[in-house]
Amino acid sequence: MINLNTQARLNILLPSMNKALGEAIENATPEQLETLKEGKDIKSFLNSLFNDKLTSTKSDTLLLDILKNNSAFKTMGSLTDNLASLIQELKTSPDFAPKTTVLEKFLKNIALIDPQSLQHQINNSGVFMESKLAHAIQKIPDLTQTLEQLHPLLSKNSTQSVKALQEKISTLLNSPHLPNASLNSQSALSVSNALKEIQSSLTALLTKTDPLYSKEVLELSQKLNQFTLVHEIKTSLSQLYGALLSSKAPQSNDLLDSIEKLLKNLDTPAAEELKTFTQQLRHAIKEGDSSKELSTLITKLSTFTNPKELVTETFLRESMSNDLKSNLLSLSEELKASGEPNASKMLEQVDKILTQIDYHQLTSYLGNANSIYFPFSWETLEGGSMAFKKTGEKKFYCEINLKLKEYGEMNLMMGLYENNQLEIRVHTEKEELKTLLHEHIGALRSALIDAGLHLRSIRITHSHENIAHQPYDGDSETNSGFEVKV
Repeated sequence: MINLNTQARLNILLPSMNKALGEAIENATPEQLETLKEGKDIKSFLNSLFNDKLTSTKSDTLLLDILKNNSAFKTMGSLTDNLASLIQELKTSPDFAPKTTVLEKFLKNIALIDPQSLQHQINNSGVFMESKLAHAIQKIPDLTQTLEQLHPLLSKNSTQSVKALQEKISTLLNSPHLPNASLNSQSALSVSNALKEIQSSLTALLTKTDPLYSKEVLELSQKLNQFTLVHEIKTSLSQLYGALLSSKAPQSNDLLDSIEKLLKNLDTPAAEELKTFTQQLRHAIKEGDSSKELSTLITKLSTFTNPKELVTETFLRESMSNDLKSNLLSLSEELKASGEPNASKMLEQVDKILTQIDYHQLTSYLGNANSIYFPFSWETLEGGSMAFKKTGEKKFYCEINLKLKEYGEMNLMMGLYENNQLEIRVHTEKEELKTLLHEHIGALRSALIDAGLHLRSIRITHSHENIAHQPYDGDSETNSGFEVKV
């Protein structure tokens, strides 16, 4: 999902600003337009502009359907091919030849693909340009919010070192440098240095967490439920007592009292009393342990420690210089003011590519996912797109749609869960491609294992089979070994 501020959302979702939406509405049927004009539904659509999108409205679904079935977008060809043609035209003009150096960076050959280059091409594809703008504007508010989230977590620990750390955080929150960090480099540097000190203190704090939240206490609490012999229970309770004596957590005194009572009555142990204590202990650990939250916030703070990235103008200058849409918009303005004979032709090509980028921005928003064109140059590819989506806590889905010059259409639906468990469905237009894929399943599985992924199952079908092509939903998870269905 692309997170945008209000104005950026309007730019993507108003026909006058988004070329793809204007094209879609222009080619919509009277019935489709009538549905979009329904008062109740259009209200929900407009409301969704100003809220985080978690679900799709009826208007979203309809517009997404119009976009995906609009022949105008299907005949635009590969974005990378269109970009290559534009670059060739620019090279014929001395005034615009320097632009080719910038634009050629977006024509990386697929043979050079690796995780770093893939991330770079996606980040700078132009689809996330408005998101970068929103991110730049939100940097200082996000930093302020992160610092404020630290206070309630640290208040659970009353040691002098923690109080000193809270004082540092309060000083930074009240410092005039914080709101000014987005405007000038001196304030940004001051904030960055203060953040590094806070981050260092937080890291040190994590290594000295209260004994109540230690691994030793957690393991002892788990063992108590497993022991049946009195001497085993007594040993564990005594070890717990010793560990909690140095604890400063507010729950520790009550826990120590409970252990003393249990030890006094250990000759005639009551199973219910022991069970009550273990529940009390686990609740105290769960209620007070802020280590995971602190670790998350420390990681988040690290994203704000570069003073150059805190200054909005500097951050945008660097990030926009590598963004395809930003460069195309700049080129469009230059072409409009140019007297070059080929300027109008090149402007048409620029508008075509911008429309393709707008298409993916709009489908990302309407589909509540990240949709992007295939961001690599590939001679055998006519066109392609990718969509990424996260559902639940740790489930990720990716759909790749390719149109190959020799083998026709190929659709891949992939689901990743439990960090490294992968399921793949492949749908091919031609039988030859299906056979070719089957022959190389072993090599694919080996490559995935080298990348730390376990291929749980792969299913390959083609268009002549009676198996519907549906987006991957992850419902086919299997606990068996590697499964192949062709």
